[in-house]
Amino acid sequence: MAADIELNHRLMCEAALLYTGRWPRHSPVAASGLSAAYLMGVNLLPLSGAKVELTSAAYIRLRHDGLAAVRSPMVQEDIQTSMGLPHTSPERTVFDLARRLDRVHAVSAIDALLHRRLTTLDKARSYLLGASMFRGRNRVSEVFSLADPLSESPMESELRLVIIDDGLPRPECQVRVFDLNGSVVARLDLAYRALRIGIEYEGDHHRDRATFRRDIARVRALQAVDWTIMRATAADIYYPDNFLRELRSLIEGASRMITLSGHSDGIHRL
Repeated sequence: MAADIELNHRLMCEAALLYTGRWPRHSPVAASGLSAAYLMGVNLLPLSGAKVELTSAAYIRLRHDGLAAVRSPMVQEDIQTSMGLPHTSPERTVFDLARRLDRVHAVSAIDALLHRRLTTLDKARSYLLGASMFRGRNRVSEVFSLADPLSESPMESELRLVIIDDGLPRPECQVRVFDLNGSVVARLDLAYRALRIGIEYEGDHHRDRATFRRDIARVRALQAVDWTIMRATAADIYYPDNFLRELRSLIEGASRMITLSGHSDGIHRL
């Protein structure tokens, strides 16, 4: 029978909790970090080498390559239950991800949790205000300031950070564009609304013929209402120099046009 059981991360979390000897009857211990996100229905785990992360206020000794134990202050309010297992609350999970992951992955993970409406930035910031005893809290505010609940994928989040880190204005997420009749032409991944510049992340699903044809029709509809669209791929995120050079040139050109036309207020809204 054991051979028929699918080994997924939920089962690995349960095994890890039992392995501690503390769950379910002793001192609080809970899945945390990306493991907590998984139990809440947001799978951000790497495709390989995904460890189960547990947090406990007391020391727990785990000798296994697939487990990571974190000793950190934790009260009962920090723990919730999903899939029958204890995990850190959404607010605590967001806080932990912001202080433990590298900046890019932290923002991407928090975007995903916010997008699923598991918590809000206001609730996360409130948790931060009461978390003075935690290590690593000083970097949390910066990560929160970069997060956006409208982002719909980790790659969109990473693309947004690439743009911000180059010193360009922060683009809006999921901007709807309307035609002259008030009908929605498209919803853009990222955009500078005042400059009518849109940025679309193109994943592998855009490579099939039907999607390609729809994309062409969509771009033409956007061009008809004077929008310029830049397409970005994973290569532009990992090697962004050419992409950023072209985007900067578009922004500067559109800004000059606004200035010449006498509508400079649009620039300040960037």
